[in-house]
Amino acid sequence: MTDLLSEIDRRIVGALQLDGRAPWSAVAKALGEPLRTVARRGRDLLETGTVRVVGLANLGPTCVIEITCAPNRIEALARELAEHPGVVYLLVLANPSSLLVEVHEKSFDLATMTLHVIPSFEGVQEISATPVLRYFKTNAQWRPGLLVEQESKRLAGPQAPEESTAESEQLGAPDQAIVDALEVDGRASVAELAARAGITEPTARRRLNELQSRGAVAIRALVDPRCLGFPVEACLRIACSPIHADDIGAKLAAVPEVRYVAQVLGEYSLVAHVNSGDLPRLRAMLTGPWTADVRSLRASLVTRVYKRSGHSVPVI
Repeated sequence: MTDLLSEIDRRIVGALQLDGRAPWSAVAKALGEPLRTVARRGRDLLETGTVRVVGLANLGPTCVIEITCAPNRIEALARELAEHPGVVYLLVLANPSSLLVEVHEKSFDLATMTLHVIPSFEGVQEISATPVLRYFKTNAQWRPGLLVEQESKRLAGPQAPEESTAESEQLGAPDQAIVDALEVDGRASVAELAARAGITEPTARRRLNELQSRGAVAIRALVDPRCLGFPVEACLRIACSPIHADDIGAKLAAVPEVRYVAQVLGEYSLVAHVNSGDLPRLRAMLTGPWTADVRSLRASLVTRVYKRSGHSVPVI
């Protein structure tokens, strides 16, 4: 069982969700807490792996794959797929027994994987793959109300553009070196980034700001939602008229419990991931005003998570 973090630790996590690279002094000032306390607790959260701050490169177009599989074969398939570097997230769903996987098309041979590799696994019954057309919200933008408004305003991080599904840009050697370093440690110092890229610190700082502002890399704080008081996780597949997709997607993205919303091609126009404190609160969320133009809704509990934001998650 995952323990709930203390109130001060949850607020530190909330600060890192807003700006994963914020110095502890800025976090302490925003939270109105002693610097020594914030720095000690923050370092402990990072060193124990309770929170991981990482960079996620924009690799261009993505695709969501749903794999229906015999329950006794799901774990083996999930572990195998989670090792693939092109997998962004991998969730095990309860109804029906299936895997929901997002992949980067650039590094994941979709045709070979869906026509040959995945079907070769024992127990695989059905595979459905659909491209992502637009993101309304991703894990990088999940703000589950851990901070009050004033605290959030004091920690406004770099303004990132809406995540694109267009082809990714080709990075030069220095920029690629910075992104590679951030993928390992999103809080790597500017001095470390400059050394990796072979450039001066002012140049490294400028290039980092530019990479973030144009969406070439996003800094994310990864944490088990159960640590924050959100133990119930569900995936929603939403069918609606195409004319209503933008409105429903925007309304869903504004719901604090919702951590991810994407428009995809197919019968179900939207995919959303939700974390809630308990089932009554999940029910309340599922009957909210955003459902007015929903044609049909397929909801399934998430029973296990193998990967988030391109990084493997310890499976308990």
